[in-house]
Amino acid sequence: MRNLGYIVLITLLTAGLLSACSDNEQAPRAAIQEADSTAEASANVTIDFVVETQAGAVRGELTSEGGVSAKIFRGIPYAEPPLGDLRWQPPQSALSWSGVRDAIEWPDRCPQRSSSMGTGIPISEDCLYLNLVTAAQTANDELPVMVFFHGGGLTIGTGNSDIYNHPMLPSKGIVLVTVNSRLGPMGYLAHPALSSESAHGVSGNYGTLDLKASLEWVQGNIRAFGGDPNNVTIFGESGGGTKTISQMSSPLTEGLFHKAIVESGSGLVAPNRATFLEDAEAIGQKLAGQLGIENSGNVLAAMRAVSWEDIIAAAASDEVGFSASVVVDGYVIPDTVNALFNQGRQRDIPLIVGANTGERSLQTSVPLMANIHSRTASSDTFVYNFSHLPKTWREEPCIAFHGLELPYVFGSVPVGIPSPTILFLSRGGGCESRDIAVDEIDLSVADNTSTLWAQFAKTGNPSVEGLAEWPTYTEQNNQYLDIGATLEAKAGIENAYVTPPGN
Repeated sequence: MRNLGYIVLITLLTAGLLSACSDNEQAPRAAIQEADSTAEASANVTIDFVVETQAGAVRGELTSEGGVSAKIFRGIPYAEPPLGDLRWQPPQSALSWSGVRDAIEWPDRCPQRSSSMGTGIPISEDCLYLNLVTAAQTANDELPVMVFFHGGGLTIGTGNSDIYNHPMLPSKGIVLVTVNSRLGPMGYLAHPALSSESAHGVSGNYGTLDLKASLEWVQGNIRAFGGDPNNVTIFGESGGGTKTISQMSSPLTEGLFHKAIVESGSGLVAPNRATFLEDAEAIGQKLAGQLGIENSGNVLAAMRAVSWEDIIAAAASDEVGFSASVVVDGYVIPDTVNALFNQGRQRDIPLIVGANTGERSLQTSVPLMANIHSRTASSDTFVYNFSHLPKTWREEPCIAFHGLELPYVFGSVPVGIPSPTILFLSRGGGCESRDIAVDEIDLSVADNTSTLWAQFAKTGNPSVEGLAEWPTYTEQNNQYLDIGATLEAKAGIENAYVTPPGN
């Protein structure tokens, strides 16, 4: 075992004590430079539960699980609430505050329909917040930073989760940030009138710009939490993988991050995955028509006066057919993602891409993304397949399903595996049991997986001496790492996927 925390957890398991998401499209470079100029002066500052950000002081608290602890700061604003006239506008920098702001409660989820993700957390448009977990001791620790974009198909979900904000991954020597950004029609609606009011003649990528703004916040503030702004890894699962690819594809994000991990979200690189601005605007007009305001004197004022609940309901109607998508607008996303990657215009950074054994639908897109990146980028490409199952499901005819790797990546197995989201997703792997137990093998796999992810964030190469030699992927060698109870290098990633039982 690599972490004393897991020994504690195993003891608890044996004893039976654990039960079974003004125009600010240019980076605030002045703010970043100001942060750089003050870095040396603050280098020896001890990181306590009150940390001074550029906008004001925030107070966090201790989070402990499985024998490891870290400081957690929930609900730090990285942009102004996109309310009123700021709805469907690029994110604006968060205003400063006086005194100390408590950062101990989850922020609201961004507007979305109901789902198992974030149950019990309120929903509002005031949602542009991030959470941060750090085990750094001083501001000069300069630990690598990992910024996580949650899944949910750009439509649902939240970064406010004990699964994602667990102290285990930060205990591996990184600073962890989880981001909430606008979703669905609030984050990806295009309309001719919105494009007309934009200085760049575009609309639709507000969620994409939110993510960029969160990365700008990291550049300006992460040193205060013991992080290194020059060593930032972005990563995401499912729709979070889509978000990660969108940041890799945008010319506006240059210099904001240095590595990327795409978990079960590689489909955006496919040739047929493109939503063009003109088509997106037409859907926006349909939505305004469904709301009965397309022919109003001021359609934008009318759209901004409608409740978000009515907008989401109208977007979901068959008459509108809205689907949240990254928009090829010629500015934020200058071309199709497939074309950008094939031309080598994506961020040239080390990349991990992969999926889980039961994700047959990604059998084409995972090797496609790996092939293109390894061919057009000078940086290394690494591919994985996650095949492990927790104890109870190992005894059933089921296979590793979409999203199952997340509790292992974050080291949150005891709280993550029995969560409503993982239980909901388990049906996709043919898994039937609802009362799920985990064992020391699960804890070991979580220790290994989080160690590999943290090592990649540190160095750009996930190999760990004595644990795993993860081969660099090329189209010719087609090598990947199978992540299960053991770690094994294999060849032929397209053959790693299996159809789930009953499908």
